[in-house]
Amino acid sequence: MHACLSVLVTGSSGFIGSHVVRHLHAAGHRVTGLDHIPPKNPLPEGVAFHVCDIRQGELPDRTFDAVVHLAALAGVRPSLDRPLEYESTNVVGTIRLLEFCRRTGVPHFVFASSSSVYGPETPLPAEESTPANPCSPYALTKLHGEQWGRIKDRG
Repeated sequence: MHACLSVLVTGSSGFIGSHVVRHLHAAGHRVTGLDHIPPKNPLPEGVAFHVCDIRQGELPDRTFDAVVHLAALAGVRPSLDRPLEYESTNVVGTIRLLEFCRRTGVPHFVFASSSSVYGPETPLPAEESTPANPCSPYALTKLHGEQWGRIKDRG
């Protein structure tokens, strides 16, 4: 028997996020979805939803056992045209969530990175020990998110 956890899932209206929300709910966890746009399909009964832009919006006024952070601007090509928007969303938004976890005592933070942090020449699947070689603003923002998550004491 597993313990029931309270989990915040950012990017919950996206393709992966909506599946993570449904899976966690089906496994018996208390789930709160967070996204800047409402979900296209109804959430399962009992799943809370919080509208929030992670760059500047008001985060939930409660604590969680875990945060699954999937919210991000994705795509290598669009990031070449909009690097500041990617930096703001993917890095500043991640830092805000990490700070939220630190302030509220959230013990677990799952961050969705990208294989693009290893560069286009790395055979996949890459190992985590493979040196990073980001070749786009998108890849760089995902690498920076990983690095911020490794900092143990931000306060």
